[in-house]
Amino acid sequence: MSNTLITIDGPSGVGKTTIGKRLASELNFEFFSSGLLYRVIALHMEKTNSLNLNEFEIISNDPVVCKVNENVYKEKNLYTPEINTKSSEIAQLSEVRIIVSNVLQFMFKNSNIGLVVEGRDMGSVVFKNAHLKIYLDASEAVRSERRIAQSDNKESVEDLRARDSRDINRKISPLVIADDAIVINNENKSIDEVIKIIKENLKLQ
Repeated sequence: MSNTLITIDGPSGVGKTTIGKRLASELNFEFFSSGLLYRVIALHMEKTNSLNLNEFEIISNDPVVCKVNENVYKEKNLYTPEINTKSSEIAQLSEVRIIVSNVLQFMFKNSNIGLVVEGRDMGSVVFKNAHLKIYLDASEAVRSERRIAQSDNKESVEDLRARDSRDINRKISPLVIADDAIVINNENKSIDEVIKIIKENLKLQ
């Protein structure tokens, strides 16, 4: 399954990263979260007060380490309430989305073992010709509960609701379900059940 691409889209707190990492591990694929790139850019803006992104390099994939204009940013420093908010805000900028898209396209072209990539517009915009597109969904209440647990109570229901609103209503690449995506509501499904559904659909491609 070399050069096979699986996209996983969906709203915040739906489990895209958890499912994506597990799926990639079982398929022996690479995994990448597009949200990390937005977080890197948000941190770069915070540190430099600039959107100058002439040089953007992924040094390590797991854990993620990126180099932007000689500045090195590590994954462990990307999860703060400030970066959460800022990354969602800059995701509305066309120039930022183009950069992220180009980096991800380059990553896939240079992958020899397949790629699972998650985000908000991976199947609908960035990788329209992906081999398999998955859209994960769950209620706001369930997603909020998961997000609060993941953030160690640093994020609230209001934070998730605000992020949903920005993602759905932004003019550029809003969160939508791609026409050819497989929609999986994982509210009452285990990780194993979701993985099984995805693998079954992958076999049909």
